[in-house]
Amino acid sequence: MNLTTNANCPVCSAQMQFSWETQDIPYFGEAMLISGVCECGFRHSDTILLTQKEPARNTLAVQTLEDLNARVIRSSSGTIRVPELGVDIEPGHASDSYVSNVEGVLERIEEIVCFATSQARAADNQESTKRGEEILEKIAAARKGEFPLTFIIEDPLGNSAIASEKAVVTPLTDEEIARLQTGIMLLEV
Repeated sequence: MNLTTNANCPVCSAQMQFSWETQDIPYFGEAMLISGVCECGFRHSDTILLTQKEPARNTLAVQTLEDLNARVIRSSSGTIRVPELGVDIEPGHASDSYVSNVEGVLERIEEIVCFATSQARAADNQESTKRGEEILEKIAAARKGEFPLTFIIEDPLGNSAIASEKAVVTPLTDEEIARLQTGIMLLEV
């Protein structure tokens, strides 16, 4: 199924077009892919699994190079946590959904930490610069299989997952669900 809708951009209020398409995604089944780009540069994309899922936490102990290849689907309602790096990526109104692997997510984290570290360096903030450099060293070691880490995705809507036989899926409690962001953006159509 392919569908196109129009809505006002939440940034500049101009009309923008959204594309809605269903696809069968290996490991996850049928999904609705939603994407829209405004002339002002605002982008929104989401992947919604069309099967009913329970709120869940997916946890993967990344200990080998092979673990870096584990398929990751992160919907716009998924929170990613990597405790050993001190990193939590919570969804917001402009959250993108994506299908990647653990290494690809680490690359995304690395880009953000590189930017933040360069900003800290420019502001002569030695403590933040040092912290950023430590995180970058840990990411580099993890990508070589030399630094084990825990990769967690929590999703109150159950639309995120890690496709690996080693991944452990546990239900979220009502209290945990209440603390999570959903990143849901309401559009007037």
